[in-house]
This record gives sequence, C-alpha cells and structure tokens, in this order.
Amino acid sequence: MKDTLLDLSGKIDEVRLGLYEALERAATSAGAPFFVLGATARDMILAFGYGIPVKRATLDVDIGLRVADWQQYEKLKQSLLDTEDFVAARDIKRIVYRGQISVDVIPFGPIEQGTKAIKWPPDQAVMMSVLGFEEAYRNAQQVRLRANPPLDLRVATPAGVALLKIAAWADRRSGGDARDLAHTTKSYLDAGNLNRLLEDHSDLLYVGNSDYVRAGARLLGRDIGHMADLDTKERIADILEAETADESHFRLVRQMMLSSGSSEEEDENSFEKNLALLHELKTGIREA
Repeated sequence: MKDTLLDLSGKIDEVRLGLYEALERAATSAGAPFFVLGATARDMILAFGYGIPVKRATLDVDIGLRVADWQQYEKLKQSLLDTEDFVAARDIKRIVYRGQISVDVIPFGPIEQGTKAIKWPPDQAVMMSVLGFEEAYRNAQQVRLRANPPLDLRVATPAGVALLKIAAWADRRSGGDARDLAHTTKSYLDAGNLNRLLEDHSDLLYVGNSDYVRAGARLLGRDIGHMADLDTKERIADILEAETADESHFRLVRQMMLSSGSSEEEDENSFEKNLALLHELKTGIREA
C-alpha cells in the first residue's frame, strides 16, 4: 500500500461516509479487506485530492473485496442486506445503499484460484476478469475520508485505476473505460507525479519533443509495470500492442478520443495524440 496518507476530510458527503463506514464495518467483521476502484477511485484521487476536474462524474461505487471463496463473499453481502440500508439489485454483484448509490462488490484474491478471473454462481456461466485487482489492491493509497472519528480506506491509485481500466476495456470494450483511461493518463503528472518525473525519471523530459502529457503517460506505464506481476504486465502490454498495431482497428484509441471534446477538424490530431499516449503507456510498461 502507498504509505502517504491522502486526507480528504470534509470533502465527502454524509451519505457516502455512511456507505463507506458500513462497508468497512462489515468487511472488518468478515475478515475480508476491500479497496475502492474504478471511477470512484479516480474521482477521490484526481478530483478531491488534486483538484483535477473530471469530465465524466460517477454516482456509483465500485469496490474490490478480497475473499477466500464464494461462501465468504455471500456471507458479507448478506450481512449488508440484513440491515435496512442495503437492498439487492438485479445484477448479481450489485447492492443499493439507501435507494441512492449503486455499489458493485467484486470479489478477487484466493477466490480466483490462480485464474485472474471469477465465475459467478450458481452455474458459473458468467465469467469476469479480475486481472490486476491483486496488484491494484497491494499498491492502494491510504485515504482518510473523515478525521473524527477517523475513517480510512484503501483506494486504487491512478496507476492502479489505469491498470484496471485497460484490463476492463479488454474484457468488455466499454467506451466509459476508454474515456477514464484517457483522463487518468492525461492527468497523471498533475496527480502528484511531476516532481518524480523531474527527480527520478528525468530521461522522460525529452519524450515526444518534451511533450508533457506523453512524458506522463510513459511514467504511468512504468508505474503500472512496476506494480504488476509478470503475467499481468505481459497481458496488459499485449492489449496495448494489439490496439496500436498498424493492422488494428484502433478501437481503444477512437473511444479515448470521445473524452477530448475535439471538433471535427481536430479529430485527426486527437487520434494521433491518443495513439501516441498508448504507445508511451506500452513502452513504459515494457521498460519497467
């Protein structure tokens, strides 16, 4: 886990504080730690932590729950449903808090049985990739949501968010994942990483003719490569390789472009810029 505590006290509304407190209480009781991921983590770190505006706000919450098996997962989920605050949703992984916030509870860890994927009960017909979850959890940021009494949670870092977004995009080809990846990549140096670039990665100052955003993408790639185990690293790099190859349809690049708000005459430039970002991500991952 990233050692530095990020203090967001006073920035989280009371309803969400109640949600996180209930999750923390249930997870502690069940001996099943969790971390916040996805667009929720993106907003906490980038928007609340560093004041970087988000272009696609989210009202939902995604958490990764580290469990041994489905029995432990269902027991924790049921403990939440037994309260008056949560109700089940049609989606098997989703519960709703006080009729306001949808919470996706995604299991990972030993439950994967070494496959980096989960198969949902009862018939195991639906498979979901959890590639990168273990690494994002291990490298999560400690975030303080409330000072008194203290409420601290693990939250995926921007590098963890980007890792999971690449994996999720490969699994479901969602434009939302692509746009979140683009925003996280373009904001990376502004999220507390500029000094690291200047002090520890000064060789990147000349990337893309001293392109600030491309240098940040390369640093992000290195950070993803350092946090990922060898199999995850290779699979993520292969996804980016396939999406930047000359023979590809550049689907990820084109979906990333939707976040730029560019006019028609700027589309070609936006395409080239986003393609360059993916090349830098891929190169950084392989360099790590």
